[in-house]
Amino acid sequence: MKLMKYSVIPWFTAAALVPVLAQADVPPVDRVGVPAVVVCKLGPQGDPIHAVHMDKIIFRITGELDAVLDQDQAALNAVPKNSKLDIKVLDRPTTVADLKGKVLTFLRATNSPANRAAIVIDDVDYAVVCTEVPQPAGD
Repeated sequence: MKLMKYSVIPWFTAAALVPVLAQADVPPVDRVGVPAVVVCKLGPQGDPIHAVHMDKIIFRITGELDAVLDQDQAALNAVPKNSKLDIKVLDRPTTVADLKGKVLTFLRATNSPANRAAIVIDDVDYAVVCTEVPQPAGD
């Protein structure tokens, strides 16, 4: 697993998150692959008040996949097989990520044992991203 840092989060913000990660409970498993749309808000001094965590899951499809909906099957069949592909999905740093589940839901494929066996995860990159919000001209 590669660790990619694009963070502009101040150290004190990151330190505030550490107690959350140190909880005694076993974290839940996140099986839903939601597309990672990155939107960050900046405070008046340019300091980030919101950050987005996302995974870039690099995977291969090694067999046929069954779509959740019949009308999606042709599009799913058209996705290249035995070729490295990637998706970017939102990540919750306080949950366990079910990577195959995230890939399958992103592709709108059923999360079945047969479909899970047809997915090979090659790598995962992780990012914390903030972008600057454009300011109106003249401000």
